[in-house]
Amino acid sequence: MTKEQLLLATKNRAITRCWLSHTSYGQIAAATAGLLWPIGTVVAGTWGIAAMGGFAGVILIGSVMSASREADAIDLEVSQGKFTKLGDYLTQDDLLDIKRRAIAMGVATPEKKMSPQAGQTQEPTSGNKTPAPENGDGAKLPRAIAQLDDAAPHLFMVGRTREGKSETLKHLIGSEQRVWYVTSKATDRVPQHWQGYRVGGPQLGEQMTWLLDQWESSLLSHLEGKDSAREWFIIDEAIGILQSLKTKGHKAIAARLAGFVVECVTSGAAVGSLVGILTQSGNAGPLGIDEDLLKNFSVVGCGKRKKAQMIKAFCKLTDLRLTTEQEAGILALEGYWQLWENNGPCLSQVPLSQLVLKDVLPCPTNDKQNDAVQNPDEAIALIREVLSKSESPLTAGAIKQQKRLFKNHMSLPDLEALLAQLVTRGVVVMTAETPPRYRLSTPRL
Repeated sequence: MTKEQLLLATKNRAITRCWLSHTSYGQIAAATAGLLWPIGTVVAGTWGIAAMGGFAGVILIGSVMSASREADAIDLEVSQGKFTKLGDYLTQDDLLDIKRRAIAMGVATPEKKMSPQAGQTQEPTSGNKTPAPENGDGAKLPRAIAQLDDAAPHLFMVGRTREGKSETLKHLIGSEQRVWYVTSKATDRVPQHWQGYRVGGPQLGEQMTWLLDQWESSLLSHLEGKDSAREWFIIDEAIGILQSLKTKGHKAIAARLAGFVVECVTSGAAVGSLVGILTQSGNAGPLGIDEDLLKNFSVVGCGKRKKAQMIKAFCKLTDLRLTTEQEAGILALEGYWQLWENNGPCLSQVPLSQLVLKDVLPCPTNDKQNDAVQNPDEAIALIREVLSKSESPLTAGAIKQQKRLFKNHMSLPDLEALLAQLVTRGVVVMTAETPPRYRLSTPRL
């Protein structure tokens, strides 16, 4: 690469940063680096970059014009041999990369940092007053794949729609065998062995009543010592579901849901009942989760390129702080990423899940006309009877065809939901996933 090519690449990078961020992170990074690249002179600052055909001074500006005008201004200045605005959009990582390229070309030599007395610019801080590390590499967040903290066993995950919450959830607890999952989105898919339901519409109150009946019964079994196997209760878009219940006249059910979450958070972990909250908001107040209770959660933030909302929510929930450089580095990342607590803020990019998925089912209700759901013991007895007489595993559809009660009163989604419960309880074994086939856990019962 020639000096001219390096200059062109630097200009293009600054323009790209301008369009992507439309912020002035680069101003701080450039000032911190002490980058001066005067025409025809040996460079002052930390790098000792020799004459490169010339950077004028990096000058901080007080305000930022629109992205298009700024990009045009950068291009015009470079064409005129001026380089004031380049530094406005170059991040610390950009400057380090330019430094490495310049050294490789033999036109720059690394030097020790100048002392404050010699005129080095003081390191920046973010809006939370946290001092930045003294070099660009130190300003980067540590990286490790996100995982749950045993000391904070419940999960609070925050991120906007389509910012990777579902994929991160599968990574964190996809291998758990007993998971209840409720969502308001019909497009959601869950691991094959989970019990996944969607709620909403006119039957929202009845659906959540049925679900809470199951959840409270399961939690009670754990609290009484009758059930010791780990069990997860996941609520996707929890605050949205809670608010919908309230606006549709189901305030008592909303209070019941919030009460279940608080009881599970305060008492459930010791007996194997764990709660997971997925939300777009960093506000846990509507769920009754105060600051002290948040300490029982592993907090994970999910985001993607240029989305700053998650960073603010994560810092609010955890009381951790990021430097301006760290925030800028995160926002420039490609793809999806996660922030989590690992002795401080830590950056993660979880691998894609390989689990077999299925669609979530419509959540059942306590409809009195649904005799099989209203009388689960009778329905379970019928399932046992059908499976005990079969020489091979059966699908839910095949089971439904065997008995009049299933044909006339129990919908296929309700039967599939009941079978999923029996799988988690060890009564029934799922022998195939596509389509699911079931047999009794013992040859004859």
